[in-house]
Amino acid sequence: MKKHILVSGLLTFLATAPLVSSAQSFDKGTTAINIGVGLGGSRYSYLSAYNSDYSVSPTFNASVEHGVGYLGDGVVGIGAFFGQKSVHYDRTTLIGSSTYHYDRKWTNTVVGMRGSFHYNEWHGNDKLDLYAGLMLGYNIGGYKDKSTRTVNGVTTDYSETFRNNYSFVTYTTYVGGRYLFTENIGAFLELGWGVSVINLGATLKF
Repeated sequence: MKKHILVSGLLTFLATAPLVSSAQSFDKGTTAINIGVGLGGSRYSYLSAYNSDYSVSPTFNASVEHGVGYLGDGVVGIGAFFGQKSVHYDRTTLIGSSTYHYDRKWTNTVVGMRGSFHYNEWHGNDKLDLYAGLMLGYNIGGYKDKSTRTVNGVTTDYSETFRNNYSFVTYTTYVGGRYLFTENIGAFLELGWGVSVINLGATLKF
């Protein structure tokens, strides 16, 4: 009887061992949160011939993702993204006896849904999560114009009417990686085309 129990236990271990060894850093049921900043990218910058008069903020972003299933040796995750970026144009021009001070600010708020494919089977490092994905989102464009004109010491409002619609549907492709320093805390890096070229920051995994 003991021999049968031992054999049964050994067979059970051998059957489950591959599942244990192939455990991935991002699996079905895993939830990961990224909080960071984005750098680069001119798609949302509204640059013109006066590039030196524009200042562009980093993109402050956050995303959440949940593993929903398997696709081959990888894991599919879906989630949401939020990012915000602003551009400020500040220029003073003297034309005759008039001084024009242009003070304009554009704000982009991007919300979207993301789908990612995580493929970690090949490296076997349960702290490293590598993935690629696609985001479909919507950019909510905001605009403020506080420009003024001063003539003979008298200043009047010179703000222009904003005629263009800078709210639009957008999409982004990206590749990224997370590395966990502890069971739940780590860092992430993403490269892509969209609001910013590089996103990096802290990641939380549950």
